[in-house]
Amino acid sequence: MPKVTSEHVEDRRRQIIDAAYRCFAHKGFHQTTMRNICAEADLSAGAVYTYFKGKDEIIEASFAFDYERGLPVFEAAVNDPDPLAAIDRVIDLFYAGLEAAAALGADRVNIQGWGEAMVSPRLMTPLSETLVRFPKLLSKLIERGQAAGVIRPTINAEAIGQVIVSTYLGLYLQKALARELDVGTYRAAVGDLLRTAFVQQY
Repeated sequence: MPKVTSEHVEDRRRQIIDAAYRCFAHKGFHQTTMRNICAEADLSAGAVYTYFKGKDEIIEASFAFDYERGLPVFEAAVNDPDPLAAIDRVIDLFYAGLEAAAALGADRVNIQGWGEAMVSPRLMTPLSETLVRFPKLLSKLIERGQAAGVIRPTINAEAIGQVIVSTYLGLYLQKALARELDVGTYRAAVGDLLRTAFVQQY
Protein backbone atom coordinates (compact mmCIF):
# COMPACT_ATOMS: atom_id res chain seq x y z
CA MET A 1 0.00 0.00 0.00
CA PRO A 2 1.51 3.37 -0.98
CA LYS A 3 2.48 5.68 1.85
CA VAL A 4 0.10 8.59 2.43
CA THR A 5 2.09 11.82 2.57
CA SER A 6 1.36 14.71 4.91
CA GLU A 7 0.74 16.86 1.83
CA HIS A 8 -1.95 14.43 0.67
CA VAL A 9 -3.59 14.50 4.10
CA GLU A 10 -3.64 18.31 4.18
CA ASP A 11 -4.95 18.49 0.61
CA ARG A 12 -7.76 16.08 1.41
CA ARG A 13 -8.66 17.92 4.61
CA ARG A 14 -8.72 21.19 2.68
CA GLN A 15 -10.93 19.58 0.03
CA ILE A 16 -13.44 18.52 2.70
CA ILE A 17 -13.34 21.90 4.49
CA ASP A 18 -13.97 23.75 1.22
CA ALA A 19 -16.84 21.42 0.34
CA ALA A 20 -18.36 21.86 3.79
CA TYR A 21 -18.11 25.64 3.52
CA ARG A 22 -19.92 25.62 0.19
CA CYS A 23 -22.68 23.61 1.82
CA PHE A 24 -22.80 25.80 4.91
CA ALA A 25 -22.94 28.95 2.76
CA HIS A 26 -25.86 27.54 0.75
CA LYS A 27 -27.87 25.73 3.43
CA GLY A 28 -26.60 26.98 6.77
CA PHE A 29 -24.63 25.12 9.42
CA HIS A 30 -27.51 23.30 11.09
CA GLN A 31 -29.32 22.34 7.89
CA THR A 32 -26.21 20.86 6.28
CA THR A 33 -25.68 17.15 6.87
CA MET A 34 -22.48 15.16 6.67
CA ARG A 35 -24.07 13.38 3.70
CA ASN A 36 -24.34 16.75 1.95
CA ILE A 37 -20.66 17.39 2.62
CA CYS A 38 -19.62 13.98 1.29
CA ALA A 39 -21.57 14.59 -1.91
CA GLU A 40 -20.15 18.08 -2.37
CA ALA A 41 -16.59 16.81 -1.81
CA ASP A 42 -17.25 13.86 -4.15
CA LEU A 43 -15.93 11.50 -1.49
CA SER A 44 -17.35 8.48 0.27
CA ALA A 45 -18.59 8.80 3.83
CA GLY A 46 -15.73 6.57 4.94
CA ALA A 47 -13.18 8.89 3.35
CA VAL A 48 -14.67 12.00 4.96
CA TYR A 49 -15.01 10.42 8.41
CA THR A 50 -11.36 9.37 8.22
CA TYR A 51 -10.50 13.06 8.59
CA PHE A 52 -13.44 14.57 10.49
CA LYS A 53 -15.95 13.09 12.90
CA GLY A 54 -18.52 15.83 12.31
CA LYS A 55 -19.29 19.42 11.38
CA ASP A 56 -17.82 20.89 14.57
CA GLU A 57 -14.45 19.33 13.77
CA ILE A 58 -14.55 20.85 10.29
CA ILE A 59 -15.23 24.34 11.67
CA GLU A 60 -12.56 23.84 14.35
CA ALA A 61 -10.02 22.84 11.69
CA SER A 62 -10.91 25.87 9.58
CA PHE A 63 -10.27 28.21 12.52
CA ALA A 64 -6.86 26.58 13.02
CA PHE A 65 -6.13 26.84 9.30
CA ASP A 66 -6.82 30.59 9.32
CA TYR A 67 -4.09 31.02 11.92
CA GLU A 68 -1.62 28.58 10.39
CA ARG A 69 -1.78 30.14 6.93
CA GLY A 70 -0.50 33.36 8.47
CA LEU A 71 2.48 31.90 10.30
CA PRO A 72 5.05 32.52 7.51
CA VAL A 73 3.89 36.12 7.21
CA PHE A 74 4.02 36.59 10.97
CA GLU A 75 7.52 35.15 11.15
CA ALA A 76 8.68 37.44 8.34
CA ALA A 77 7.06 40.41 10.06
CA VAL A 78 8.84 39.73 13.34
CA ASN A 79 12.19 39.66 11.52
CA ASP A 80 11.51 42.66 9.25
CA PRO A 81 13.80 45.58 10.18
CA ASP A 82 11.07 48.00 8.99
CA PRO A 83 8.21 47.81 11.52
CA LEU A 84 5.84 49.89 9.38
CA ALA A 85 6.32 47.56 6.40
CA ALA A 86 5.82 44.59 8.71
CA ILE A 87 2.52 45.97 10.01
CA ASP A 88 1.36 46.59 6.44
CA ARG A 89 2.26 43.02 5.51
CA VAL A 90 0.19 41.57 8.35
CA ILE A 91 -2.80 43.78 7.53
CA ASP A 92 -2.53 42.78 3.87
CA LEU A 93 -2.71 39.13 4.97
CA PHE A 94 -5.96 39.81 6.81
CA TYR A 95 -7.60 41.47 3.84
CA ALA A 96 -6.33 38.98 1.26
CA GLY A 97 -7.85 36.25 3.43
CA LEU A 98 -11.12 38.17 3.52
CA GLU A 99 -11.25 38.36 -0.30
CA ALA A 100 -10.64 34.61 -0.55
CA ALA A 101 -13.26 33.89 2.11
CA ALA A 102 -15.86 36.03 0.35
CA ALA A 103 -15.23 34.26 -2.96
CA LEU A 104 -15.91 30.90 -1.30
CA GLY A 105 -18.78 32.15 0.84
CA ALA A 106 -16.68 31.31 3.87
CA ASP A 107 -17.22 34.74 5.43
CA ARG A 108 -20.90 33.96 5.98
CA VAL A 109 -19.95 30.52 7.23
CA ASN A 110 -17.36 31.80 9.68
CA ILE A 111 -19.88 34.23 11.12
CA GLN A 112 -22.15 31.25 11.73
CA GLY A 113 -19.13 29.54 13.29
CA TRP A 114 -18.59 32.49 15.62
CA GLY A 115 -22.18 32.08 16.77
CA GLU A 116 -21.66 28.37 17.40
CA ALA A 117 -18.48 29.19 19.34
CA MET A 118 -20.55 31.23 21.79
CA VAL A 119 -22.05 27.98 23.09
CA SER A 120 -19.22 25.56 22.24
CA PRO A 121 -15.97 25.72 24.27
CA ARG A 122 -14.39 23.39 21.72
CA LEU A 123 -14.91 25.96 18.96
CA MET A 124 -14.27 28.97 21.16
CA THR A 125 -10.76 27.80 22.12
CA PRO A 126 -9.10 28.00 18.65
CA LEU A 127 -11.07 31.13 17.79
CA SER A 128 -10.04 32.88 21.02
CA GLU A 129 -6.40 31.88 20.56
CA THR A 130 -6.38 33.43 17.11
CA LEU A 131 -8.09 36.63 18.26
CA VAL A 132 -5.57 36.96 21.10
CA ARG A 133 -2.45 36.19 19.04
CA PHE A 134 -3.13 38.57 16.17
CA PRO A 135 -3.47 41.74 18.29
CA LYS A 136 -0.48 40.75 20.43
CA LEU A 137 1.70 40.37 17.34
CA LEU A 138 0.57 43.74 16.02
CA SER A 139 1.18 45.34 19.41
CA LYS A 140 4.76 44.04 19.43
CA LEU A 141 5.34 45.45 15.95
CA ILE A 142 3.93 48.80 17.05
CA GLU A 143 6.22 48.80 20.10
CA ARG A 144 9.17 48.12 17.77
CA GLY A 145 8.10 51.08 15.68
CA GLN A 146 7.94 53.23 18.81
CA ALA A 147 11.42 52.12 19.83
CA ALA A 148 12.68 52.95 16.32
CA GLY A 149 11.09 56.40 16.47
CA VAL A 150 8.72 55.90 13.52
CA ILE A 151 5.51 55.46 15.53
CA ARG A 152 4.30 58.02 18.06
CA PRO A 153 5.40 56.99 21.57
CA THR A 154 2.20 58.30 23.18
CA ILE A 155 -0.19 55.78 21.64
CA ASN A 156 -1.24 52.59 23.40
CA ALA A 157 0.31 49.76 21.36
CA GLU A 158 -1.96 47.10 22.82
CA ALA A 159 -5.12 49.10 22.09
CA ILE A 160 -4.06 49.88 18.52
CA GLY A 161 -3.37 46.19 17.89
CA GLN A 162 -6.93 45.46 18.97
CA VAL A 163 -8.29 48.29 16.81
CA ILE A 164 -6.54 46.96 13.70
CA VAL A 165 -8.06 43.52 14.21
CA SER A 166 -11.45 45.10 14.91
CA THR A 167 -11.42 46.93 11.56
CA TYR A 168 -10.85 43.58 9.86
CA LEU A 169 -13.60 41.81 11.79
CA GLY A 170 -15.98 44.68 11.13
CA LEU A 171 -15.45 44.50 7.39
CA TYR A 172 -15.75 40.72 7.57
CA LEU A 173 -19.29 41.15 8.86
CA GLN A 174 -20.12 43.97 6.44
CA LYS A 175 -18.84 42.01 3.43
CA ALA A 176 -21.02 39.05 4.37
CA LEU A 177 -24.09 41.30 4.43
CA ALA A 178 -23.20 43.60 1.51
CA ARG A 179 -21.35 41.65 -1.16
CA GLU A 180 -20.67 44.76 -3.27
CA LEU A 181 -18.25 46.26 -0.74
CA ASP A 182 -14.79 46.67 -2.23
CA VAL A 183 -12.14 45.23 0.07
CA GLY A 184 -9.27 47.07 -1.65
CA THR A 185 -10.85 50.48 -1.11
CA TYR A 186 -11.56 49.65 2.55
CA ARG A 187 -7.99 48.41 3.05
CA ALA A 188 -6.57 51.63 1.60
CA ALA A 189 -8.78 53.71 3.90
CA VAL A 190 -7.64 51.73 6.95
CA GLY A 191 -4.03 52.30 5.94
CA ASP A 192 -4.61 56.05 5.60
CA LEU A 193 -6.29 56.22 9.01
CA LEU A 194 -3.53 54.29 10.73
CA ARG A 195 -0.74 56.33 9.17
CA THR A 196 -2.50 59.54 10.20
CA ALA A 197 -3.10 58.24 13.69
CA PHE A 198 0.24 56.80 14.70
CA VAL A 199 3.11 57.46 12.31
CA GLN A 200 5.61 59.82 13.92
CA GLN A 201 5.59 63.21 12.23
CA TYR A 202 8.84 65.15 11.90
